[in-house]
Amino acid sequence: MKRSLYHGSTSIIEKPTFGIGNVHNDYGLGFYCTSSKDLAKEWAAKRTGSGYINHYYLRDDTLKILDLTMPPYNNVIYWVALLMNNRELSSDIKESYPRELAYLKAKYLIDVSQYDVVIGYRADDSYFQFPEAFIRSQITLESLNIIFSAGQLGKQYVLISEKAFKALKFDSFEEVFENSKRDYYSRKKEAGHKFKELLEEDRYKKGIRLIDLVRDNE
Repeated sequence: MKRSLYHGSTSIIEKPTFGIGNVHNDYGLGFYCTSSKDLAKEWAAKRTGSGYINHYYLRDDTLKILDLTMPPYNNVIYWVALLMNNRELSSDIKESYPRELAYLKAKYLIDVSQYDVVIGYRADDSYFQFPEAFIRSQITLESLNIIFSAGQLGKQYVLISEKAFKALKFDSFEEVFENSKRDYYSRKKEAGHKFKELLEEDRYKKGIRLIDLVRDNE
């Protein structure tokens, strides 16, 4: 299958380099793309108000793909386990919730190194507060699944292996301007409002909380 993907950046990237980048991104070291042109524009412009979206085609017929939005891994808890394993966590999370983190690692952490591409939700800074609240058992698993399966964030396509990098072909680029930065911060503001609403709704809601899963496992 030939997929059309975009990568937002302050640079034109005709040939992404395998093995470089930030190991503390959602899915670890890799090249992060999206099928949404609008989201790529926001990523490109969110800091300086300008940048580029790079357009690629990925031929994935021979690639091993982990899709966290499809069965059997579409339960958002698999995604949370990866986030908590890869992201740089606050001292509060690390020190106050070691049982929860250990439970996620033991039960739900997937070894992505055996795949070429990972497809899953994204959690920029404005949305990372949702899985953090799940770690604190402030929101239920059911609510977290609804938030991220709604599709508002779009999917990330993360190239993990050298084989995947070789299957990615640059097509073109497009310049991005200030309006995309405004779109990014508008989305971020909306996420903040949604987070406050969810905390209020879930305060007395019945459902599965992480602390319940941990206790049942002990």
